[in-house]
Amino acid sequence: MLTLRRFSFQSYWSAALLPLLFLLVACPKQQPPENVVPKEQPPSLGITDLEPSSTTEGTPVTVTAEGFGFVQGSNVYIGTREARGVDVYSDTELTFRAAEDLEAGSYDIRVVSPSGDQAVSSSSFVVNPSRQENSDCQLVTVFFEFSESQLSDSTRGALSNNAECIETQKFESIRLAGHADERGSTVFNLSLGEERAEAVRNYLVDLGASRDVFSIVSYGEEQPLRSGMGEENWAQNRRVEFIVQ
Repeated sequence: MLTLRRFSFQSYWSAALLPLLFLLVACPKQQPPENVVPKEQPPSLGITDLEPSSTTEGTPVTVTAEGFGFVQGSNVYIGTREARGVDVYSDTELTFRAAEDLEAGSYDIRVVSPSGDQAVSSSSFVVNPSRQENSDCQLVTVFFEFSESQLSDSTRGALSNNAECIETQKFESIRLAGHADERGSTVFNLSLGEERAEAVRNYLVDLGASRDVFSIVSYGEEQPLRSGMGEENWAQNRRVEFIVQ
């Protein structure tokens, strides 16, 4: 005898939902992706080194900055003060002038490009207190005649006083910077500036100073003390400066 089973909606839906429940348990819920932090772009302008990185109060110096992203028209600031004599030689090298009236202390060096990009080297340039503060002696710049490296009588007198000051202060390192006026070729003026610095060193050594104290650099006509034409200005540019290091 055929027996009919009674249809149950409850049994039907239980059998249909069982596979779906299995899938929900077996497959974990996918988590939304985490917020992706964009990579920082490398700086377009930077300072990696300064040479020299210090000077003595009252002593001007030309500083070479090495780095990247340097462009023509950039400005350089020593602390909050705009530096003079900025020359950009390449995208990795520029020079600027640290003036003689900077007070003793540490200074940030900041390069600002024409587009507004900036690079800061914090407390990287130091102006040391003058070791001549409590002394009457002072190292003075000496001057030369046109196209000459020979020492005049007045120059010898000034160098004699400088030699006494060097001995009194016991300076260990002095840079003699030779300069020329703008007349003559660049090569000639660089050679003339070097000859003037060598003449000064030789005379100081003859007076008893140690040759090891002195180093020599020539800037030729590139760093005039006075701008403009005429003998009054040119005479101030034919010189040798003493830079205590």
